[in-house]
Amino acid sequence: MKESTARKHSVEQAHDIHTEDYEVLVVEDSPTQAERLRRLIQSIGYRVRVASNGQRALNLIRERKPHLVVSDIVMPEMNGYELCRALKADPTLRAIPVILVTALNDAKDIIRGIECGADNFIRKPYSEEYLLNRISQVLLNQRLRQDAGAETGIGVYLGEQKHFINASRQQMLDLLISTYEQAVQVNGELQARERQVLELNMRLSHHAAELEAHNQEIALKNIELAEANRMKSAFIANMSHELRTPLNAIIGFTGTLLMKLPGPLTHDQDKQLNTIRTSARHLLSLINDILDVARIEAGKMTLALAPVQCQELLGETAESLRSLAEQKGLALTVDLPAEPIAIMSDRRALTQIIINLISNAIKFTEQGTVRVSLEQHASDGGLVTEFCVTDSGVGIAADDQSKLFQAFAQLDATSTRHAEGAGLGLYLCQNLANLLGGSVQFSSELGIGSAFTLVLGAKQ
Repeated sequence: MKESTARKHSVEQAHDIHTEDYEVLVVEDSPTQAERLRRLIQSIGYRVRVASNGQRALNLIRERKPHLVVSDIVMPEMNGYELCRALKADPTLRAIPVILVTALNDAKDIIRGIECGADNFIRKPYSEEYLLNRISQVLLNQRLRQDAGAETGIGVYLGEQKHFINASRQQMLDLLISTYEQAVQVNGELQARERQVLELNMRLSHHAAELEAHNQEIALKNIELAEANRMKSAFIANMSHELRTPLNAIIGFTGTLLMKLPGPLTHDQDKQLNTIRTSARHLLSLINDILDVARIEAGKMTLALAPVQCQELLGETAESLRSLAEQKGLALTVDLPAEPIAIMSDRRALTQIIINLISNAIKFTEQGTVRVSLEQHASDGGLVTEFCVTDSGVGIAADDQSKLFQAFAQLDATSTRHAEGAGLGLYLCQNLANLLGGSVQFSSELGIGSAFTLVLGAKQ
């Protein structure tokens, strides 16, 4: 209601028209369109009557003249052109202005409209504001011509300005036709653009459907991949448990034999049993690494945080591996600060990282020194603890450094290929470090050596 009142006020103010003084006859065979037009025109105050075809409209007009006729063209019994021609042929009715509603698809439309005497055209589809403004302008122009008096030319309103045209009929007709042809051309171009837009929309819809199908396929593959990964982890865990039992038995019985509890051993027997125990321990270590990786990837690795005295842990770990260094003729040095350093961490995970880092340093160093150091310093309001293992080994080529923390990655350098392992050590170290809230960092130079540092942000 407020919108209709505002629209009525706008039309009356712009065109100096009191809409209640005018009656409009709508001629439209579609009941839906007729009702739409009636409601729209009536909403700003015009009085409206409706006829379903040209013949009925003519009968209504003869009963009572309207101030304006708005007519569709294609209708049964009598079309819009015939209605307009009938009105203009009757001297008592020819002054009634007629607006024809047309699709403007053919230049012949305007010729037919001019031939039958139409006063104006409205192109389908139209906006409501445009239709109402056109009605008001036609009524205003009619009143202007009636009141022209001494002024010369044909008076018309365009927008809110008055104009007087002195051109001849032929000039106006030529201009009107040329303008209409341009309008038809522009309309054709717009329709072509509209078809292109529709075609693009169809293509986009097709591509969107394809993309949705691909996304669904990817989602399904991800579910399958997650299930396969879960089954892999379960298989590894089960198989690893099955292997650990006989391996522990082998290690236990081999130890018993080496202790000579059942009886004395020959030199060759002692040597062979030591080889069996060493190999079994190595295989058990690999199985333990695989189990830990499976737990981490499955999100089942749990931490038992407790105070850890760092000097004590590093000293014990280094001593447990000193025999490995001595077997290769390497010096294993431990450089620890005098002041005790304690952090909250998981002792087992921390020990496993340190063992792996020192074992790797010994494994890939043929001569020289493996150095283990500890340092703690303040950073960003907290304390950072660094466990560093430095060696004088073969080093790592720059091209290979990006592969270091990948699972099952083994560098194919000829000088290091003899080293045993499954390629899980550093991958496991980095994952354990992440669980502890830290990371493993490194620097290395080929032929010079490497330094691996476990960095933990912890409070003392």
